[in-house]
Order: sequence, then structure tokens, then C-alpha cells
Amino acid sequence: MFNQFAKHEDAFRDWRRDGLPGLKAESYKYIEFLTSKDDDQAARAGTLWPHQWESFLRLVYAHDILGKVELGADGVLLNIVTGGGKTAIIAAVIAWLRVAHNVQKFVMLCPNLIVRDRLEDDFQGGKVFKDRDLLPEWGNVQPQDFILTTLGSGKEGGWASLFSASVILGNIHQFYLSNKSGQSNLSAIMNGPDFALFNDEAHNSPAPEYEATLKRMREKVVLRVDTTATPDRADGKAPDSDMIYEYGVTDALADAIIKTPVVYQPDIKTVQLTYTDARTGEQRKVEEINWEEVDRLGLNATQWVTDDEPMRQQMAIALKRLEEQERRAKKRYQPILFVVAVCKADAEKAEQTLSKYFEVKTLLVTEDSDEDDRQKARELGKQKKSATPYRAVVSVLMLREGWDVPEVGVILLLRKFGSKVYGQQVVGRGLRRVRVKGVDPTEPQICAVVDHPKLEHQWLWDIFNARKRTGVLIDQEFEETEDLPPPPPKQDLAKPDLVIDLPPVDPSVMDEGEFDVGDIAPPPKPLASWKEALDAIEYDPTVMEITKVGIAGVVGQELGGEGWKTIQAAPDEMVPSKTVIEVSDEAARNAVKEALLDMAESLTVDAGYAAAFKDSVYSALLHHVRAKFLKGTSLGLAERSDVDFAWKMLRQVRVKVASTPGLIAGVIEHGD
Repeated sequence: MFNQFAKHEDAFRDWRRDGLPGLKAESYKYIEFLTSKDDDQAARAGTLWPHQWESFLRLVYAHDILGKVELGADGVLLNIVTGGGKTAIIAAVIAWLRVAHNVQKFVMLCPNLIVRDRLEDDFQGGKVFKDRDLLPEWGNVQPQDFILTTLGSGKEGGWASLFSASVILGNIHQFYLSNKSGQSNLSAIMNGPDFALFNDEAHNSPAPEYEATLKRMREKVVLRVDTTATPDRADGKAPDSDMIYEYGVTDALADAIIKTPVVYQPDIKTVQLTYTDARTGEQRKVEEINWEEVDRLGLNATQWVTDDEPMRQQMAIALKRLEEQERRAKKRYQPILFVVAVCKADAEKAEQTLSKYFEVKTLLVTEDSDEDDRQKARELGKQKKSATPYRAVVSVLMLREGWDVPEVGVILLLRKFGSKVYGQQVVGRGLRRVRVKGVDPTEPQICAVVDHPKLEHQWLWDIFNARKRTGVLIDQEFEETEDLPPPPPKQDLAKPDLVIDLPPVDPSVMDEGEFDVGDIAPPPKPLASWKEALDAIEYDPTVMEITKVGIAGVVGQELGGEGWKTIQAAPDEMVPSKTVIEVSDEAARNAVKEALLDMAESLTVDAGYAAAFKDSVYSALLHHVRAKFLKGTSLGLAERSDVDFAWKMLRQVRVKVASTPGLIAGVIEHGD
């Protein structure tokens, strides 16, 4: 996403140098209130960090000096890394608008309950205004004057105080629900005074329901401020607001604002595979092969983290990292292991494996979790005094955004990310620094991310600019100086007299821009007889399961440079356990459905169609699975044994359907 403020940087710099000319008196007075007495280019200690101060000044300049005609007609956007303190910036802007522009109403829009609950904690009772000392005495407003109404919270007054509240916080869906007056919450807001709008996690804005809401609010909005750590979506769409400031991972690491992420992967030498009849459970063959030979067998990437033995080994690596983090914590706080699964069935399996096999107290949070479990997830960092604190939490992307628990010290990835947005959001859950009593603000902190090479996440680590970490043993604490990337060396010419000029290019030898790429095979024609072709696919009930993995060591990667290096010993040998990990009936059926939905979308995109066409492909796949594995019965009514059989065969379905030329195109073009 392009930074629209770039063309104004020179004028903005001159404006600051010249003493902020053109501001109305109240705005100037408020900035003076926030400004350090020792440095007129910096914020007062305890209010805003330097990058927050830069964000705030750009917002003021955009609103008071440039105006919407020049910048921010549909809002302005701040792209700030997770843990970079977006909430404090929002609070400073609210305080400024209240005392300098007499704005009385503020609306905060959020995508889900997790984000809503986090913002509610920050703004309830004016907490953030008090913590950051953002309100001057001459402004005639106190923190408690910012009366908060949270839509759909279930708390007293939550529905009825839309007109009296200063701050209205709501999940996107709550704005369209009716309040006690019989009006929708959005209609009630639109009938009130003009307001400032804060759109948190703004990468969700291109969604249709968001676009409709923002469009309707536009006429009443004094200033719209979008905030996000990931403005670029998986579908290529971006918010319609103008980006005015970027503060990324590299900046935050250099300023010690966030933890240093460190990625760990197993260094695997051999793999034992067991071939089993998916329907009868009969073991047919066991073989041990070298790591390099595995790819030829067509193992699904997720098997490396979801089959029983690989999952336990990845958890063993993660729990070693958790022990290291607990030693660093020195009982000042309880570090948390955050496990991310791809579906509810895998999440339940992970929770039971941690709880029963490793005897680690674990919290499971999915889309079906009740308010009590979500509250427990939010309060994980406040459990220091608990006799039996949670050491791990397992989620299915439920906690990927808005869930801010700084105590997350280890992240275990039990899924493959195809989306840059989701991958960064998940890693972001561990970037927020722990700031509790007894922890020095300058104390180096890390977040350990346990990954697997077969998940092919190097693109994600490239985003963070990965750098080698060397010399670290399994029980050794990190050296403080190792956790921060060194400053880049100054680039000076040692012998400028030896620099040569390149001669001008001869036009006669320049490329005309035309080249031959050879014959490119056209895509297969849509198969009109796709039903017959789909019905004709046959399956081998034999499935491969990874039953033993020979790990020589653990490979680590510190984010901030490049490369991988073996830095750890192999995890402790685990004693075989007779513990049987069971997945609930509901989770098993949901897992098949979710896998078919994901398969339909990926097959549709691979065939050259927009993801919106996936519905017809999903319908065809569902009927196919019912006929082949569920004895013609619906997924909801099929025998559990048949559902388990279907689950084990889905990998074959994906491969065989994809390898039939024109089948998916036929479903889309000729389906009924």
C-alpha cells in the first residue's frame, strides 16, 4: 500500500521546524501540553513513544493544515506493527479533538469480539487517558467524562446510552442490531451529532459489510482514523483510506518496542512411515526413509504437524522454549504457549495432547467457545497469583487479531499459512513486550516461534528479514546484546578516485522489449462431462502416517537478518504413551466440512477462477465425498466411522481431482 503522505514530507518537516504555523490556537496549545520541555520535537515522557508522537503530528497536520480535499477524503491510515501502541495514538487523537475542536462523540469500529473486548478494557473509565496523562487541566474534561458504551456487551446500559455516551464501541455486526428505542444502533448514531470514527484492524474494511457501514457514516464523520498492522489483504484489496505513517517490525526492533522473534525448526534426518487401511485400521507396511526422499511420496505438508508423533515432537520443542521463557520470567509473570491449529478437530487434538500427554494446563478457544473462555483468554496475563495457571492456549485463528496478551512467549504453528495477513497477525500475538512490575523497560525479550520446514513459511520469515542466531545451547539463556539487531554500517567510499563511470548505452544494441517465450500450452477446456469424470475417480484406502521422526537437532533463526543454523540439541526422547487422544463427533464433522471448503477455494483459484466461484465446486466435492465415503448419507447423519474414513481420504481427493484436466472448470462452467 502506497504512503500518501510521502509527497507532503518536506512541507511537514518545514512546518515543524517553523513552529507549527497555521494551527488554530487550541490545537497548538494541546500539542504544547504534550511536548517535552527539553525537546520541542518530542513528546512529554510518559505520554507517547517517539513513533506514536510522529503518528499524532501527521494526523494533526493532515486534518488542520491539509484538510480532506488534499488528504484523507475517506480517512487516514496508520500502519503500525502489532505491539506498537495503536490504542495510545487513538486516545491522544480523541483527547485533542475534544479539547481543541470540541468534538463530543467518538465511534470505534472493530471486526470481532476479541478486538472489542480489548478496546473496552483500555477505555473503560477513561483508563488510557489516565495512564498516559493525555488530558490538560485547562481542557475542562476528566478521564471519567469519556463515558463508554459497548454495543452488545450485555452490561447494564450497553444498549440504551447511545446518545449520552462519549465513546461508542462496537463490533461491526452490532451497529445494525436494534436497541431499546427500536432503531438500529447505526441509525441512532446517525441521528446524533457529528463524530470522529476510529476503524481498528482496518484491513477488514474492504469486506462488503464494512464498506456499507463506512459509506453510510461518511456524511457524519469529522475525521476517520484507520489503524492496522497488516494493510495488505490476501485478496489484494486495501482500505480506501490514505496511509500517512508506517512503523514496521524493523523499526520496532531497533527501538526495542517489541520482542525479538526467534524461529525454531527441527533438523530431521529420517522418517518412519506406517501404511494403514483407512477403513479397517489394518497395518499394511512400515518403512523408514531418509528426509530427502520424503517429497516423492506426496505427503501432505500438514501431516508433519498433525500426525500424532510429529505433533508431539513439535510440542516437545515448543515446551523446551516455554521452559526457557519461564526461567527468564523469574516468577515475575507466567509465559504462555500459544498453539495455532487449522480446524477445530486439530485444535481439540492439540489441547488434549498438551493436557493428557504432557500434563500442561491448557485453554481451548474456538469460534464455539463461550464468553467465560474468551474472558479467560483475555486474562491469561493476569494469572500470576493463581496456584494452577494456564501455561498454554490453543486456538483456530480465533485469537489472531485484537487478542493482546504480552505474556505469550512461545508460538507453535500447527497449520500452513497461505495468507501473508494471517501469518503476520499470528506472529504479532507474541510481539508485544511484557510490561509488569519488576521488568525493566529495556530488558531484552524474545518470542520463540516453533515452525516446521515442510510448512514452507520462509516467505513469512522473509517479511521479518531473518538473521542467524549462533551459539545457543538448549538450556542457555540469550545474551542481552544478541537480541537486538546491530545498526547498519555507514557506507563510505574507501577510494573514491578509483570509481569508474559507466559508458552510455548504445541504442543500436538495446532490447526492443520483444522476446519469445516459446509455445505455452492452453488451459484445458472445461469438461462438460465432469460428473462422469468425478464419479470415475477411484481411491486406495491405504493412507500414510508419520509414526517416527528422527530429529538431529533444532534449527533457529532470529528475525532481523538472513539464514538458518543448527543451534540446539535434539528434544528429549519421549516415553511412548498409551494415552488415546479423541476428537469430538462435532469437531470431526466440522473438520471435514472446513477441509472441503478450503479445498474448493484452492482448486477454484488454481483453475484460474475467482474464489467467489468456489460454492459450486464445494457442492460437487461434498456430493462426491458422500457417495464415495459416507455411503450416500449427509455429513451430519453419517456414521462416525465413515466420517473418520472420509477425513483420512481427503488428501487423495485433493490430488486426484486436481490432476483431472478440465474437471474444476467443468464444474464451474457446466455445473447446475
